[in-house]
Amino acid sequence: MSNLSIENLSRSVQMGGADDFMGMGGVAPEARVLREMQSQGLRAGPDDSVSAAGAAGPKTFADVLQHSVEKVNTYQQQSDVAMKELVAGRTKNIHETMLTIERADTSLKLMMQVRNKILDAYREIMRMQV
Repeated sequence: MSNLSIENLSRSVQMGGADDFMGMGGVAPEARVLREMQSQGLRAGPDDSVSAAGAAGPKTFADVLQHSVEKVNTYQQQSDVAMKELVAGRTKNIHETMLTIERADTSLKLMMQVRNKILDAYREIMRMQV
């Protein structure tokens, strides 16, 4: 099984459109993401499989979250470089620059939504009576 990643979820946003992903298309965001994960053979849990190279993938939620944050950071850095290259005139390909910027923007928005859901879940757990 594959790991849940920002890149895979970003791809599902691009396939379904940002409005549909955010729940404006009549589908709850959680249901949409879950359906996309299932269609791609993903699961939202620890991955016990080992890659072909023999190295184990991220095992815990913290590892997956850390990997996702690093990936979003990489996209943001690539976006900054692409913008600087375009402004400096070292590249004329505005299409690729805009794709890079949009990928970074979509990844950041998705990460913020995941963060909000995690915080909501934490608050709900803290409100529970023991």
